[in-house]
This record gives sequence, structure tokens and C-alpha cells, in this order.
Amino acid sequence: MDGALLSDDPDAVQKELDGGLQLSEYLNRGTLQHLYNKAFEDATHKQQETYVFNNLVKKCLDQGMYEGHTVLHVLGEVISQDLIQDYEIPNMYDDDKSDRPLGFHDLFIWAIATGRVKLTRLFWNLGSDQIVSGLVASMMFKFAAEHLPNDIYHADQRSDLFNLSEEYKQLAFLVIKECYRLDKKETSDVLVKQREDWVHIAPLDAIDMAEDMDVMSHAACQFTLNNIWTGRMASHTPTWKLMAATVCPPLLFFLEYVGDEDPAHEHEHEPSLWDKVKFYFTAPVTKFMYSVVSHVLLILIFSYMVLFEVRPLSKRPVGWAEGLMVFWIAILGLEELREMLDKRVLLQTWISNVWNILDVIIVGLFQISFVVRLCLDRDFEKQNFQIIRILYCLTLIFLCVRMIPMFYLNKNMGPKIVMIQKMVGDVVFFLSVLLVVAVCYGVTRLALTAPKNEFMPSIVEKVFLIPYWQLHEQMLDLEEGKGPELPWYVDFLEAGYMLLVAVMLVELQVGLFEHTIERVQERAEVYWSYYRYDMIQEYQDRPLGPGPFLLFGLLWKVWEVFRGVPTSSPFRRTFSGKVEKHLQELETKAVSNVQMKLEKGVYKLNGSTEHSPPDTGGKLGSLRERMTSMEGEMEAIKSLIQNYSKKKTPQQ
Repeated sequence: MDGALLSDDPDAVQKELDGGLQLSEYLNRGTLQHLYNKAFEDATHKQQETYVFNNLVKKCLDQGMYEGHTVLHVLGEVISQDLIQDYEIPNMYDDDKSDRPLGFHDLFIWAIATGRVKLTRLFWNLGSDQIVSGLVASMMFKFAAEHLPNDIYHADQRSDLFNLSEEYKQLAFLVIKECYRLDKKETSDVLVKQREDWVHIAPLDAIDMAEDMDVMSHAACQFTLNNIWTGRMASHTPTWKLMAATVCPPLLFFLEYVGDEDPAHEHEHEPSLWDKVKFYFTAPVTKFMYSVVSHVLLILIFSYMVLFEVRPLSKRPVGWAEGLMVFWIAILGLEELREMLDKRVLLQTWISNVWNILDVIIVGLFQISFVVRLCLDRDFEKQNFQIIRILYCLTLIFLCVRMIPMFYLNKNMGPKIVMIQKMVGDVVFFLSVLLVVAVCYGVTRLALTAPKNEFMPSIVEKVFLIPYWQLHEQMLDLEEGKGPELPWYVDFLEAGYMLLVAVMLVELQVGLFEHTIERVQERAEVYWSYYRYDMIQEYQDRPLGPGPFLLFGLLWKVWEVFRGVPTSSPFRRTFSGKVEKHLQELETKAVSNVQMKLEKGVYKLNGSTEHSPPDTGGKLGSLRERMTSMEGEMEAIKSLIQNYSKKKTPQQ
């Protein structure tokens, strides 16, 4: 068996398995570590360059990290920390859990790490969690490609690895599509089912880890997110009903709620009044609506405070609005602290989110401003109180900017926010080029028109302001223009500057903006579908309570931690019994269908030449997509009719 594995011979491996080899008896930590060591020892120099994970393990060991641990343990750390950076996941090969039984997924990872491409496909077929394993393979191949030197000598290797990454991403995508075609409802459960072999992550987690917008935008993922978004309320509840219940809470009793979805319960029951209250206020959509309303109120009250209450303490004491802002923003600071200390999110991931940094700036800037305001003596108040107003106004500006991510959840506004973010990069490019041209022109013009100037800070201002205002065609009445007329060569210099900047660079910037808008608009729904995942997850984890009442939700969270209440998430669920069996059968059947359709040429893997039938044209591919979607809808309708008939039969 060792020889078949090391020679990358899937036929020989399959023959060993068909001959009665029991994987549970053959594979253990010692055998797996021997396979890693042997593969690396026998590799050529060129092959060793592509063994990115092995090189990272050797680097960790050479630096003295993880001293006293096995190579497998270090490999697990590399996978959990370097490959998957935004999630807190345990080490797959932790030495403290060395008794964990190994399976095909461990050989699957070994085949990827050691470049056994043929065996990688074999073990993907033999495994039981093809969606997660496909996405993990996609991430590992992409990671390896990105860590190879970006030069001509490694171009072919990088291209092959990127193709393999795309191939396994498409395999996972095809399994999801096939599951959705077979059963819409159970596919939603498949996507949130925790996978024990993959450290309890769910396929939806893996899609987010892989940052795969196309897979996340598929109807199966969006159907799952819709169910999570509305909680135990019916996912087809109109938005106006939810908004009405937000304004008038008693209306929540007239909303439609789904029955008991606990897999341990076989029979559904009508939710009680208390259940309806709990289901409504714990739904992410409800938390979001109350959050929007409370944030708008926060901005309005803060604006009132800045306009009418911010006066020196010698003239007017702290008003009610300012006192409320101190309390309210302090609670927002506690919520940010809770998110920062959440064990499910890495600190570096939290810091990498620009909106979290903005929240910290808002809280810190306001509280510092308020403390400084209280500590100022009266002499300073009279002369420099404007500083406090400026700091408060900056806080207000940041509060208004903080509303931007709330638009992500709107299907029309969300892509527009993405456009603005990407256009910021275009502006940075434009300003970089403009800075070079402006300095060149500004210094040259000033030297020719005012050669006798002495160094003063205002000179630096002229170097930058004159070119800037001329860009906007605002010709200033410059001091040097009051004397004799400017030399002819300065006129030519200005004409050349205006041609280069006001015509060429500005038109280039407009063209970049148009290109960015068109590029995002073409995939507007894909962007919206991907970004709403993070927003839904954020509001799912958010404590109850709008505005200052968020304090009660925070206290409840602290109480749950002290009581040791286990946390549950609709993004990761466990199933058992018949439900578990049905989900496994669905995924197995979907994988079988995908393999059959790949062989017949119905599906095509664009990322590699293997298993790729001739291209049948974009129109036919689009038609096939529509037919697949219609088949899934028909299966869902059929399932609903059967369930309805079963409920009606006992009554008759």
C-alpha cells in the first residue's frame, strides 16, 4: 500500500482497497507521518519547491516553534493558522488528541501536500464530505500557488496549481447544485451540518473561508441564508410586516412562524405566545431593523447635542443629550470589547475589519473629547473651546459613515457600496500620479515666476494649491500675476499641465470609474450575496436590545458565560438519527450524479484539461443552468405537496 501511495497510482490503491485492506487497520499517526517523511525524502529539488506546506513546517521547526511536537502537529498548526486565517479552528493533528481515528480525508490532505494529484481525486471520491473537502483542496492548491516564486521559472507550476484549485472548487459547487436539485430543504441542512472529520466546520463556513463568491451566490446558499436571516419566522414574510412589527411590537403575534425544527423532535407543534416573542426578537432581521432605527436616533440626538448643547461649562452645564450620548456610546464600546474577546473570532480577523476599527475610533474619540471637556479650566475654555466642537463634529461624521455597511443587506444598495469601495482604489492611483505631476509643475512654475522668494511655510502651500485649483479650472488671482505679465514659457508650461492633467488624467480617471462600475454591475448579485453572509452572521451573534437597551443583552451574554450555557449557531448544526442518515444519503447521491454527469459531458470542469468535454457554447450552458434550477424547484414543490398530503390524511 505504501508503494502505491508514494507512486501516485490510484489504480493500485483501489486494488488494495478492493482486495480487503481495512483503512482503519492500516492508517494511524505513525503510518501517516512515515508517508509524509518518505514523500519529502524521495522528492526532487523541483518537487520540493512545490511542497509549500512541508517548507512551512520545516521553517517552523528551524525557528524552534512547537518544540517537542510531532511533524503532524506542526502541519495541523500551519493549516489552521496560515491556510485558514480568519477562523478559529482547532488543530486537526493535535498531539493531545493522537487517538483520533484517521480516514480518507487525512490521505486526501497528504496527497495535496505532497503533490499526488491523481490520488487527490481518488480520495475525494472515496471520502464522505465532498463539499468541504473540495473547498479545502481549492484553498490548499491556491495557497501553494500563491507561495511559489512569481517568476517565469515557476509559471507553469503556479498555473497548474491554480487550475487544480479551480477544479476542486467547481467540484464542490457541482455537488451543492446537485443536492439542491434533488432536495431544496435538505440541502439547506447539508450546508450547515458540522463535519466531524473536518474539525466540526460546516460547508457554509468552508465557502466563506475559501472566499468563493460564485458558490455563495448560488440559490442553495441564499436559501439557507434566508432561513437564518428570518430565524424561526417564515422566510417568505414580507418586509413591510416585519417593519410594522418593529414599530408596533404586538403585531409580532400575527406573523407566521415555522414549527419545531429540532431534529430530536419528530412532531411539530404550534409555537406559544412566549415562543413567538422569543423567535421574533432573536431573529437577525429583527436585530438589524432595531439596530438601524437606533443608529438613526443616535445620529439625530448627537446632531442636536452638537448644535444646541455644546457650550463651555461656565455658561451651560452638560445637557440631557450629551449625558445620554456618554451612556449610549459607552455601551457600544462594551459591545466592541465583547466582539474582540469572542473566542470564535481571531483577534487579527477582528482588527482586519475596517468597520471595527471605525467603531473603536468613534468610542475613543467621543469619550476622550468628553473627558477633556470636563477637565478644561475656564481660561482654556474661552480661547480653545472650538477644539471640543471639532472633535465632536468628527465623531458625528464617523457615526454617519458607520451607517454604510448597513446598506450591504439591500440588494440594490449593496453593490453600490462595493463600487464606492473599489473606486477608492482608483482615486488613490489618480492622486499618486497627480501628486507627481503637481509637484513637478508647481515647483517649476514657482521657480520661474518668483525666483527671489525666501523659504516660508506658505511657499509649500503654493506649490500644491496652485496646481490643485488649476485642475478645477479655478484660476487664482496670484500674487505674482499682479506684476508684469508672465513669461511666454510659463504660459506654455501651464498649457501643457492643463492638457496633461485636466484632459488626459481626468478622462483616465473617469474611464477607470466607468470600468469599475461596469465590472461590479455585471456581478452585482454575486457581490450582494457574498457580503450579506458576514452581515447576517454579525447580527446573529449580536446581543438583544436596541440602543442603550443593548446593555441588558450584554449582561445576559455574560450570565450565559458564567453559567456555562453551550452556545449554538444556525450556521453550524448537528443532526442525528434518520435526519443524519437522509442528509448523508443525499450528499452521496449528489456526488454519484456529479461523477456520472462529468463522464457524460453534462458538466464541465473549466479549471483543468482533465474530465473536460468539448465546449458546447455559452447559450447551451445557460439553458442547462436554467433547466437544473427548474428541476430543483419542481422537486421542492413535489416535496411540499407530499408533506401537505400526509398532514391532511389523518384528519380525513
